[in-house]
Parts: sequence; C-alpha cells; structure tokens
Amino acid sequence: MAFLDELKKEADALKEQEQNLTQARAMEVTQSFLLVQSRLRAILLYLQELAKHLNTVSANTTRTYYIDGFGTIDDFRPERFVVNTDRFHVDEKEFIKVIYLRFSCKTSQKIVIEKNSPSLIEMERQYLWQANVKFQCTEFKNEKGHVDRATFDVVNEIPVHIKFSADFENAKIFLAIKNLNGLTVNEFTFDADEVDETLLDEFAKYLLGKPTNFMELGRHQQAIKQKIAVKRANPDAAYAKLNQSAAAKLDAGAEGEKSSGKKGLFGALKSLLSRD
Repeated sequence: MAFLDELKKEADALKEQEQNLTQARAMEVTQSFLLVQSRLRAILLYLQELAKHLNTVSANTTRTYYIDGFGTIDDFRPERFVVNTDRFHVDEKEFIKVIYLRFSCKTSQKIVIEKNSPSLIEMERQYLWQANVKFQCTEFKNEKGHVDRATFDVVNEIPVHIKFSADFENAKIFLAIKNLNGLTVNEFTFDADEVDETLLDEFAKYLLGKPTNFMELGRHQQAIKQKIAVKRANPDAAYAKLNQSAAAKLDAGAEGEKSSGKKGLFGALKSLLSRD
C-alpha cells in the first residue's frame, strides 16, 4: 500500500503542475486578448474619424487600375467610406472581433470588354468575380448555337475592402486590403504592441496614395523582407523568377504555416473574462 500511496502522490503532483501551467497560460492569453482589444478599439476610433473626414472633404486622390481586357484607367476617385465591425459577447461583455473599412473607387469612363472564345469568356468572368467587380455579360452564339463571343459591361466602380482581424491568443493583428493597389490583395501582420497612432497615420497615407513607409513597418514585414533579400542573394532557379510581390506572398504563406497556434484555451479565457 505504501508504494500505491507514493504513486498516488506523484500523480496528484503532476495533475496540480498541469493545472498550474494551464492557468498560467490562460492568464497569458487573457493579457494578450485585452491588449488586442485595446488596439482594435484604437483602430476603430481612428478609422471612424478618418472616414468622417474623407466623406466630408472630397478627396483629391485618384487611383489607377489595370482591368484585363480593357486596359489602364487612371481617374478612379475614392468615395463613400464606411466603417463597421463584427462583435462577440462573453457573458454580457461585448468585444470587437473584426473591423471593416469599405469604400468605392469610381471612374466616369464606360468599361466594355469583349472576348472571342469560350475559354477567354470564362477566364474574364472568373477574373471579375474574384475582384468583386460587378458586370453584365451578354453572350452571342454562332450558327451552330455555340457561344463564341461575349461582351462584359463592367460597372464603373471598384469596391475596396479593408479588414482588420486578430489572433487573440498570440496578440497579432492582421490587415487584409483588397483592390486598393490594383485588383489584388495585400496582407500585413503586426504584433499588437506595434499598432499605435504613428502606424495608423502611415496606414492613412498608404490608403490615400501619399508618400509613406507603411509597407515596411512591423517586425513581420521586416522578417519577410530579410528572407527575400537572403533568398535573392542565393536564389534557386524557381525562386529567382519570382517578382517581389510573389516572393513575399510565398514567404508569408510559409510563415503562416509555422505560426498556426493552438486554439484550445478560449474556454479558460472566457471564464477569466467573465469574472468581475
């Protein structure tokens, strides 16, 4: 029996140690969560004020977009800035989950695209869908009844979607910008403690096409930049052919795979947050 008692004591000690580690980790996650929330609130207030100013004062900014099948248009003007959020609740407390900034870039030009084969028609349709650009497609059939030509009447405005989201456990803030610099997506990652008024000012300059170093801000972006520099100094055959944007996307994807963290502590987190 003495040996069994000893085993029981050892098991109890291990269980207590595990509980202490779990509680310590939960407290760490709580601190990260609250830090991210404070930064998301700061972002929300900044964007609301920015949108208010931009909707009141007509922006002198114009943006240039290349539209496949049509060409380059350089007189798109931003308008109708709107900010909103997704939120969630823990007990009766409300928290920010995602922040959205949306606006449109509009041109006075009429955009009509013509494609002359089924494969090109489908490629153009997918291209416009993926960019969230509205269009009306009119198809024309040949004497055999097969579609061999189509025209796309494209709405003369491009929707720009900007999304701030977060990894609450690891205190990261993610920024995804769609259709600002062409019909593409740019993604950024910041540690929560990097998000301050200076960074948001640089973001606003980036948004309005003003001179800025925004794309170089943040430890994550700097790390990717260094990786690209190292790989380009000693490239393999495939990597050497990539442009900077494609290389950055490749490295960012690899970085994302490595950083996917555990998500099992939110039960403990909610319990801690619900306490007064």
